[in-house]
Amino acid sequence: MPEFLLDFFVLAEGGKVIFSHCSLLECDETLIGAYFHAINSIYNICFQRDLQKVSMNQYRLHFRKMKPFFFIGISTIHVKHKVANENFEYLAQLFYEKYRSKLTNHWESDVTLFHSFDSVVDKRVKQISLTK
Repeated sequence: MPEFLLDFFVLAEGGKVIFSHCSLLECDETLIGAYFHAINSIYNICFQRDLQKVSMNQYRLHFRKMKPFFFIGISTIHVKHKVANENFEYLAQLFYEKYRSKLTNHWESDVTLFHSFDSVVDKRVKQISLTK
């Protein structure tokens, strides 16, 4: 992904990563999902709301909960927060609109359902690159 967003993850209830588009994080997605789910759960218990953003070292993490999905984006702190967040929100909203009706209570954990979203992310990346 270009500078605006390095990684984009979508988690289902319980922290299962159902979609990822990564360039920065190279570790087991199960660990990533469990880690972010746990942090958001603790934050929610302590502050009665979900995480929205966190900055750590050179990176900014963007969070958005739209049931049944939990979205996570990672950008560098060198990108304007507004730019990174607008693109993160755009991808989260597109994913939500496209897949919310397909994730039912009887979902069988078939993440191949979401693989086609890679082309949507790539298209957005191309649009952003062309406007620079």
